[in-house]
Amino acid sequence: MKSIFNFIKTKYNKFVFEFLSEKKFPPVNFKVKIETKCLVLAPYIGAETKGLGGLIAQYPKNFEILALTNGSSLIKNVSQIEAINIKKEQFSNVMKHARVKGYKIFNINSGTLKDEYKIISRIDISEVDFIFVPNPFDGNPDTLALISHLKKILKTKEHKKTLQILMYESDCALSYIDYYADITNIATAKKQMLGIYYPNDPKLTSGVIGLNKFRATNFGADLAECFASFFVEDFLKLPLV
Repeated sequence: MKSIFNFIKTKYNKFVFEFLSEKKFPPVNFKVKIETKCLVLAPYIGAETKGLGGLIAQYPKNFEILALTNGSSLIKNVSQIEAINIKKEQFSNVMKHARVKGYKIFNINSGTLKDEYKIISRIDISEVDFIFVPNPFDGNPDTLALISHLKKILKTKEHKKTLQILMYESDCALSYIDYYADITNIATAKKQMLGIYYPNDPKLTSGVIGLNKFRATNFGADLAECFASFFVEDFLKLPLV
């Protein structure tokens, strides 16, 4: 598995190098208008908050959050059912804290997303302006499955010609960025959201916020979340799966 992953990563890095050679502009501030519709696909409960919890909390009415797995393996020393119930409650509390009304958990066990395209294919992307997905090289097989399923959906289902796919940083930093979101004024909310998910792991919260601080140094802000964007045609060319 590791050798295959490294081979794919090499192909991906080559694609990114060639893709970047055509990029002429520095990262720009991500703007959310009243009518903007954003869909976040998370490979596990909590990934959405690590990657773009600040942006979500800034514009909760513009976001729909879908956790594609149920958290069955996210908590140690408890049964799968207990883990699912705990993560479900945490997810609900985080979404309520951020004032997000559109959110859902799929009843798919962790690590099995690759076998569940039939369920994922029901996701409606017809009116979405931006779809957020995690960095493919976060080491999570459910992330690769998510990317694979999304590619199939984009090839077979109706979507806007202007649709963009934005990769976020939940467990792995991006090799390049072309959008950033200044979350300085919403930092407290993001920290509280992370605290709901990880009450016994303050180092994780400080690590996530630390990355946001590092990213912000180039944009005249205190904290920033960053993204790599692709139009559908380029996203489908990604040599990942």
